[in-house]
Amino acid sequence: MAHRARIVLAFVAVPLLLSILWAFSMMRTPGSGGFWGVRHTLINYTGLVAIGLMSVGLILAARPVQIEGFLGGLDKYYRLHKWFGIAATIVAIIHWLIEILPRNFVRWGWLEAPVRRPRSGAAVPAGFDPFRDWHGAAVSVAEPALYLMIALVLIALWKRFPYRLFFTTHRLLSVVFLVLVFHATILMGRTYWAAPIGPFLSVLMAAASVAAMASLFHRIGKSRRATGTIEAVEHYRDSNVTEVVVRLTTAWPGHLAGQFAFVDFGDREGAHPFSIASAWRHDGRLRFGIKGLGDYTKALPDRLFPGQTVTIEGPYGRFDFDSGRRQLWIAGGIGIAPFVAGLEWLADEDRPASVDLIYSTRMRDDALLHRLSELVDRTGVRLHLLVTPPDPQLTVPRLEEMVPDWRCADVWFCGPAAFGDAMRGGMIANGFPASRFHQEFFELR
Repeated sequence: MAHRARIVLAFVAVPLLLSILWAFSMMRTPGSGGFWGVRHTLINYTGLVAIGLMSVGLILAARPVQIEGFLGGLDKYYRLHKWFGIAATIVAIIHWLIEILPRNFVRWGWLEAPVRRPRSGAAVPAGFDPFRDWHGAAVSVAEPALYLMIALVLIALWKRFPYRLFFTTHRLLSVVFLVLVFHATILMGRTYWAAPIGPFLSVLMAAASVAAMASLFHRIGKSRRATGTIEAVEHYRDSNVTEVVVRLTTAWPGHLAGQFAFVDFGDREGAHPFSIASAWRHDGRLRFGIKGLGDYTKALPDRLFPGQTVTIEGPYGRFDFDSGRRQLWIAGGIGIAPFVAGLEWLADEDRPASVDLIYSTRMRDDALLHRLSELVDRTGVRLHLLVTPPDPQLTVPRLEEMVPDWRCADVWFCGPAAFGDAMRGGMIANGFPASRFHQEFFELR
């Protein structure tokens, strides 16, 4: 099954499982009929689905490497994290509307108020009861938390919002989540917690609460961090790429060719994901090729200097050049970085490779091309260079001319998302299995 299909399956499976467990719970505790009874039931349903989706989103944000293989890499479950976050927000808004609109309709005279049952004359049990004594507080915190949640999600989706501020504001969602966990725990009451949905949701909420605390105290990924210093910085003006060589001073588990890491240069910008452009040679050195695409990366040549302290978290990613099958590598622009690491790995292993590498770039970088030429000579990889313009852009018909047997290969793509989507769509339209087209999503927000 293709990794794209797996993340879609996971996205559908979670709300479906929550709905099934809720339905079984309703069999044991059926609600009352009529409009107000149905409203009460829907409030509970949308509330538990919203907190369930948000819980899974928080768990994914903690980067649990145990599921990286199933989903196909950290980039895939960050995409899933984003989907769950958006879905949770939408369901939470629906939950809120079901709660407030009927009450407003009653106030405006559009709807009859529900008939209130007369209060029992029984004495209120003595002692502390959280479901009773904290009910008012749990109700009052929900609406402000929802407003903040909507604002923070919109900020996260706004691409122009500064990256360094995004990390700070996004972390506030952990606080919102903990508030909503309190709201859900009290409002669901004993009846739901004793039903089939209770144990499942309690595990989800507990795990997500741990993830939220890890986020607030900057513990996510801490066990996978290493520190080092910049050994060399070189900026290639023609291609606007900055090459950074880091010498690690603490333990590094090693990495596979094609993986990436979060790199923090200690400039208050926070960690950014960059492909590792070197194979692991057990010498404590990592090389990164960083394209000047935004304000931050364009300024790096002037900010970085040898001896500067660097924190690196990783490795992450599931690019796999060790499948033993015929392979086609397609690189667009700075997307060449993981393939340089792949070429170095093949050269170090001294193994024959049935690989075609198509490198499409708008700017010719003679230093990089010289390195590529040396590596392909050592590995037997067939290099196809497209400098656009004057060369035509890569399309499936053009691919047919360059690599006639491309349908027999596993395809690995790294480059601009639109370029990758166009190639993937064209290949699939020509009968290529989607499961054999591998592409990482580098939009981790």
